[in-house]
Amino acid sequence: MASIKKTLLEQGYIAHRLRIAKKSGHIVTKVSLNGYSGRFIIDTGASATCVDQLLYKEFQLTTEFMDKQIGTASGSLRPRISHNNTLELGDWSDEDTTVLSMDMSFVNSALKAEGMRSIQGLLGADFLIASKAVIDYRGKWIFLKL
Repeated sequence: MASIKKTLLEQGYIAHRLRIAKKSGHIVTKVSLNGYSGRFIIDTGASATCVDQLLYKEFQLTTEFMDKQIGTASGSLRPRISHNNTLELGDWSDEDTTVLSMDMSFVNSALKAEGMRSIQGLLGADFLIASKAVIDYRGKWIFLKL
């Protein structure tokens, strides 16, 4: 029986190593957004890719307020949105990524309570769908379609 890694690589996917936090089970990875490196959680329950609003300059985001509020784990808020960003994970990249910039202090506070380091952002379902992602939890890989 062929391994999932071998099968997906044969289908044109690239493999990117993940880290799964022992205490919380969060999937953590390094990404580059507009050339700036950050520590992101892959959040299968989030609809959108987000960065901490305090870091929008570091990530070189040109933002504008969204017309409507969105729901989050801590309530609702009105984030800023940025289009046409370059997102890279290893050899995979997308030069037309939309990112929300919002207050992520509640996320980082929860991570700190779990004994984890803070994150700069999270990758949501928009990223997972666009990249046709397949997550191998046991092997700690994410496979992304080029």
